[in-house]
Amino acid sequence: MTSQGSMSRHRIMPLSALLAVLTIALIVAAALLAPWIATNPPQAMIGDAFAAPGGTLLGTDVLGRDLFSRIVHGARLTLLIAVSATVIGFAVGTLWAFVAAELDGWFNEATEWLVNILLSFPPLMLGLLLVSALSNSLPMLIGAIAAIQVPRVVRVARAVAQNVIGLQFVEVARARGERLPYILLREVLPNCLRPLAAEFGLRLTYSTLFISGLSFLGLGVQPPDADWGGLVRENMSAMQIGAWMPVLAPAMAIGAFAVSLNVLIDWIDSRSSTRIG
Repeated sequence: MTSQGSMSRHRIMPLSALLAVLTIALIVAAALLAPWIATNPPQAMIGDAFAAPGGTLLGTDVLGRDLFSRIVHGARLTLLIAVSATVIGFAVGTLWAFVAAELDGWFNEATEWLVNILLSFPPLMLGLLLVSALSNSLPMLIGAIAAIQVPRVVRVARAVAQNVIGLQFVEVARARGERLPYILLREVLPNCLRPLAAEFGLRLTYSTLFISGLSFLGLGVQPPDADWGGLVRENMSAMQIGAWMPVLAPAMAIGAFAVSLNVLIDWIDSRSSTRIG
C-alpha cells in the first residue's frame, strides 16, 4: 500500500508544476495569437510617453506605443529565437554526443577535449564576440546562441548515452548487425528521453535569458522591433519619473517564463528519480 500510494502521488502533478504549465501555455498562446489579441499595432504611437494604464491595458512606452501590444509581439520574437536556437543546438549536440559515445576511441576522447575547451570560454563574452564580429540579424542571433549551447548539450547527452550504450540490449542490437543510425535512434535515444527532456528545458531557459541579456545590452533584436529584453532596455528612462510598468511588465514576463520552465524541469527530474523499473 505504501509503495502504491507513493507511486500514485508521483503520478499527480503538484500545484506548482500545474501553475508552471499554465503560465508557459499562456505565454505561448499570447505569442502565437499576438496579431489578434494586441490592442493596437506594435509600432503605432497612440498617446503620450509613459502614460499610465487606463486607455490601454498596461499604458504606453517611451514613444507612446501600446505597451501590452509591444509585449505580446515581443513574446513572439523572444520565443522564436530561444526555441529555434535551443532546437538547433540540442539536435547538433545530441547527435554529436551519441556518435562519440557509440564510436568511442579517439573520436570520443577528441570530443571530450574539444568540449572542455569550448566550455572554458564565458558564454556571454563568446556571444558578444560572435554578434559583434558578424551581425545581429535574426539568423545570426539564432546561430550564435545555438553554437553556445552545443558543447553544454554534448557534455550532458554524452554522459547519459554512455550509461545506455553499455547495456545488454544495445549489445544485442550490435550483434544483430544493426547500423549506427538504428542503434542511436531506436535503442539509445528512447532510453535517454527523460533526462534529455529536462536538459532541453534548461537550455530553453538559458536561451531565453541569453537573448534577453543581449537585447538589453543593445546587441540583440534591433529597433523598431523588440523582444522582452529590448523592451526593458528602451524603457529604462521611465524609472526616472517613477513609471515602473514599462520596465516591470517585460521583466516580469522574462521571469515568469524562466521560473515556470525551471519548476516544470524540477518536476520532470523528480519523476525520473522516483521511477521504478
